Amino acid sequence: MGSGSTDGICSRKHILYLLYLTLFLLPLNPFFFYVTLTPAVAAWAVNCRWKKEISFVLPPWWQLGAVFLFCSFLSAFVSPKTGFSLMNWVMQPCMYALIYLLIYTTVSSEKEKETALYAFLAGAVVTAAYGFFQYANAAGMAADMEAQSWVDPERFPLLRRRMYSTLENPNLFGAYLLMIISILTSFFLREKAVKRKTAFAFILLALLLCLALTYSRGAWVSLAAIVLGLTLFYDKRFGLLFLLVPVILALHHGQIVERFLSLFSGEDTSVDLRFALWESTLAMIEEHPLLGVGWGSYFLAYPDYNFFIQEEGVLIFHAHNMYLNMPAEVGIPGGLAFLGAFFAQGVLSWRIYRGGKDSFAQSMGLGGVLMVMALAVISMGDHVLFSRSVSFCFWSLAALCVSCGKK
Repeated sequence: MGSGSTDGICSRKHILYLLYLTLFLLPLNPFFFYVTLTPAVAAWAVNCRWKKEISFVLPPWWQLGAVFLFCSFLSAFVSPKTGFSLMNWVMQPCMYALIYLLIYTTVSSEKEKETALYAFLAGAVVTAAYGFFQYANAAGMAADMEAQSWVDPERFPLLRRRMYSTLENPNLFGAYLLMIISILTSFFLREKAVKRKTAFAFILLALLLCLALTYSRGAWVSLAAIVLGLTLFYDKRFGLLFLLVPVILALHHGQIVERFLSLFSGEDTSVDLRFALWESTLAMIEEHPLLGVGWGSYFLAYPDYNFFIQEEGVLIFHAHNMYLNMPAEVGIPGGLAFLGAFFAQGVLSWRIYRGGKDSFAQSMGLGGVLMVMALAVISMGDHVLFSRSVSFCFWSLAALCVSCGKK
């Protein structure tokens, strides 16, 4: 290959185009975005090493991510299937780190960051549109509900549909929506141009409606975390929104209220299942404190700790709790490093929000804080970062937020 073609393929401009396309594709399919991400990472590596258009710099507190990557890599060798665990490690945490570094080092100007955000927003619009189209097919969605056991039919006999769009299940779609809502809300509040503010408002309302139609109780509670964040860090008047909750519960008698109140009824099979899984996961951590059961190997180890589901062939892929699942799979040191890296995104975003020199950086900072708060809450009852689409979106958005503090 001639140097001219290499220069074109590995140019910073070409890498940015591939990156924007990747960000658009992330929520649309859990695998297809690798088609653009892989060449983008390869071209980025070549550019950093030989062309020098992109300066390779490590983000703040990178050591936390490095410790997690090292521990999760080592954990693969204690997995029941080491080959599977290693391949999973390369395709997920290793690629999360690479896309984070790619965004942090390559997307520099405000215009480039804005374009990256529009790529995310375009993907969100497509997923929302497909979600509404999907929701209109009542028969197909009822079949999905039954096949996937997304709701207890005895407890919720009238709940026949839950929106999940392209994100595989309603809880994952809810987590994805929370991330986009966090960033978009921040920009909507600080936007001065009437046309863009109006467009943001319409998209935000559509995403909030999608969130309601997921019937994901964890996502609804996490939305309250976003409101709390806005109350504490932006305007105390947002706290008045909490007064709407008892009003809605008193006046509305549909499935949304039924679903929400079931959290406190003590008669919910999914809540009971989670407590049972957490008991099993604690046993995993107790027996494998240093390296866990192996990265991505929870479903392989779970049958040995099955204290609740006694049926043969039932696969449990994760603990439905990020704070327990990570140390169970990669050990306590690796799990703590992961949680440190996760919450570091919120702390760094907070610093950018408080010390940002322009409105764009402050909006990104506030959005990053809200996003981490929302995912921190939903991850108590569901390990949403198990999903590669959700994880790629989170680490990509986090990198974009943190890059606003880069000198």
